[in-house]
Amino acid sequence: MSKPNCIELFTGAGGMMLGIEQAGFNSLFANEIHSDPVKTLKRNFPAIPIIEGEIQNFSASKSFELAGINKKIMNHVDLIAGGLPCQGFSTAGLKDKTDPRNNLIGEYLRIFKEIQPRYFILENVTGLKTLHNGKLHENILFKIDKTGDQFKDKVLYAPDYGVPQMRKRLIIIGSKNGKVPTHPEPSFSSDNKNLFNQNLPKYVTVSDAINDLPQIQQGESGVHYKSKPKSGYQQLMRKNYNGLITNHIAGKHRLKTMEYFSLIPPGGNVMDIPEELRKKKQGVQRWPLNGLSRTITTKPSDFLHPTIDRIPTIREMARIQSFPDNFEFLGQRTTGNKMRRLGYCAQSQQVGNIENQVASSSQS
Repeated sequence: MSKPNCIELFTGAGGMMLGIEQAGFNSLFANEIHSDPVKTLKRNFPAIPIIEGEIQNFSASKSFELAGINKKIMNHVDLIAGGLPCQGFSTAGLKDKTDPRNNLIGEYLRIFKEIQPRYFILENVTGLKTLHNGKLHENILFKIDKTGDQFKDKVLYAPDYGVPQMRKRLIIIGSKNGKVPTHPEPSFSSDNKNLFNQNLPKYVTVSDAINDLPQIQQGESGVHYKSKPKSGYQQLMRKNYNGLITNHIAGKHRLKTMEYFSLIPPGGNVMDIPEELRKKKQGVQRWPLNGLSRTITTKPSDFLHPTIDRIPTIREMARIQSFPDNFEFLGQRTTGNKMRRLGYCAQSQQVGNIENQVASSSQS
């Protein structure tokens, strides 16, 4: 049998698309609004047409035309997937119920109704369920229900599927034929057992994820592995890849900054620093060696390397997000707030914005 066909909307840097392809799907095309992630997509998915621009400007038939795909294929799409922009209702965002990005569910469903695929996947932050008394979540489910499709929504916890960070995401799965696929059962556990008393591998830790990468200091870069993989997770990240390490460049820090970083122990945060020495920025975590990272954000400065007094590299953040090492991020490494307002989407934002982890798909 040929592979099932998939279309992805709100693609970002392509983490969900990579996972879906690893699960056996054929990606017909993808849509993304920001030019920097589009560069990343084209680097990592050279054979897949990438349609750049606001989804509001494209009909389904126009998208197929721009992708150079026969419109007859519209009748043979098995899955539409997408991680809608979450800035309006993320617990780390502005929680603005008037944010126009909150209404993009309507654009997603417009494309969905035009194409009529067999299945769909929608992903978003868990804050969607409770923000503004759950009205946004109810509105989305109401709009999906009006299409006549059956669906299930569930919050999944990334460590349960082999990702080394405390990330929770709302996953909505729908079907036209009434047979909605079930959400996957956990394949990892915090104590080697799940609810059904089955022995499972323990959660992947930060050390499991990154301790084979070059231990570079601030201002340095590293392109050669210094050791063989030390964990199954590292083997997965390095699978079929023998090239140079990309995106592993450490930012430069002043001596006083590194001295300040040194006051935070592995797994600790700013509250571990004597109160009289604390600076204004509070939300900094030094990654634990044998534990989980907090949810990766778009700002590397929210984290510190477990043992080196510097913020993580893009490659280290990508490892925590379960991007394999052969996945290269393009664009500026980081940007300040002004650059973000001007529309830049730096490598750090591309990694932090990823809406679904790769490791869970590649192991399912």
